[in-house]
Amino acid sequence: MAEKPILQLFNKVEDRFVDWLLEQASDGCSILNQDKTFIFWNKAAEDLTGFKKEEILSKSCQIEPPLYTDADGQSLCPENCLCEQTMKNKQPKILDVFIRNKTGYRLPVKLRVFPVINTDGQAVGAVEMFSNSSPAVTIPLRVPELEKMQLLDIDTGIPNQLYMEMYLKNKIDEYHKYGLPFGLIYTDIDNFNKLQERFGRFNAAKLVRMVARTLYKNLRYLDVVAHWDNEEFLICLLNIDENRLDIVANKLRLLVAESYITVETGLLSSTVSMGATLIQRFDTVESLVKRAEQLMLHSKWLGRNKVSLTFTQKGT
Repeated sequence: MAEKPILQLFNKVEDRFVDWLLEQASDGCSILNQDKTFIFWNKAAEDLTGFKKEEILSKSCQIEPPLYTDADGQSLCPENCLCEQTMKNKQPKILDVFIRNKTGYRLPVKLRVFPVINTDGQAVGAVEMFSNSSPAVTIPLRVPELEKMQLLDIDTGIPNQLYMEMYLKNKIDEYHKYGLPFGLIYTDIDNFNKLQERFGRFNAAKLVRMVARTLYKNLRYLDVVAHWDNEEFLICLLNIDENRLDIVANKLRLLVAESYITVETGLLSSTVSMGATLIQRFDTVESLVKRAEQLMLHSKWLGRNKVSLTFTQKGT
């Protein structure tokens, strides 16, 4: 005997119970009609993205900037529209993507897209369920403790230069004792002085905070990012090899390029140049940071918005 639909097992349950149930879900939930227009957006979706219902409902999923991008920074709409693929194939899709927060940064989420099938067997819409896949812990110490120890950068909300200097010294000691490898990425916002002159100090500070948030939200729980100086950041990645270091650095670079802040004239985004290097046998904190900085400057010389792990000639 075929099982009955769930709601038919209950007596006098109103149809709007499903709406209420989706509204209570801890995961973000959106529903799109056949025209790929948002017709439902729950509270968890608001909390995760910062976008309120009235800002999303009745809008197309092909909004700009795109709501979702992949790990390469490529938009998933319109060419690779997940809703369109799901409705066409009538099969669910599950993948890791990066969703846009209202403040501009990109957040990693696990996205599940399901087709809505009517009684005639036609796909008439799609349901999107998305959950935050950022590490639950990204800073080893709690923020109040960092503040008390003057190790927190107040402007960006991430560890400061002093914290990173202490952290790197500890990791270098561990490397010498136990052989535990780690990598360092020196990150600098491209053309920052020009952006500051054009858009003002207030917007430049917002841009720095956005970059900090993007980097912070897209690291593993055991990795650390710190605000190093002005428009510069240091990222320490533990237990990593050169190939993985290159992959992570480029992923972060692309995510920053796809993030933005809102200014008086519209949306403002920027790119970053990066220098990435692994710890070496005779490194000190100073030599390690200096090598990463030189590699970052090499990325600038190559044309900006690049990651350098070695010194290469232009065009090679």
